[in-house]
Amino acid sequence: MGPRKHLWGVLVFVAMAACGYHLGAGPEAPETFGTVAVPIFINQSGEPHIQSVITTAVIRELQQAGVSVVSPKLADKILEGRIRSYGNRSVARTAASTVREYRLSAVVSLILKDRKGRILFQNPAAQLREEYFASSILEQNEQAEAEALVSGAVDFAEDQVRHMIDGTTAGLGNDSL
Repeated sequence: MGPRKHLWGVLVFVAMAACGYHLGAGPEAPETFGTVAVPIFINQSGEPHIQSVITTAVIRELQQAGVSVVSPKLADKILEGRIRSYGNRSVARTAASTVREYRLSAVVSLILKDRKGRILFQNPAAQLREEYFASSILEQNEQAEAEALVSGAVDFAEDQVRHMIDGTTAGLGNDSL
């Protein structure tokens, strides 16, 4: 790489850093964002254990963005989540009508409130979607679904935390996405 291309690379990196971008999933929260409590999301879907996977992914993404996740007693804000539904359906079949691919999906309601209960951000129907390939072996299908849930939760968390940070720091936090 010549000195000219190297200089452009450095300038692009500096410009992105100045705009709040960092190498990773999403924007970095400003210091004024404060602390957040994230209680385990309420699971209304009937699908066991998914609340732990989705809540953990959101907490990790907040931390990745530089947000301190603390107990509710110490938090400036509280992020509440409610998993409204979860589904898993076939989306592709072979010529012999055997399922080849599934799509899992969940609808999650998110509300970020300040200590006074004022809504700073909300998305009443955030979508989590992920596709995975089917197997003729039940255990492999179950493993593939579990892995797809984790992967989908990470993508979901990246997207929602980015919107939350962008929306609340721009003063547009009450918009539904």
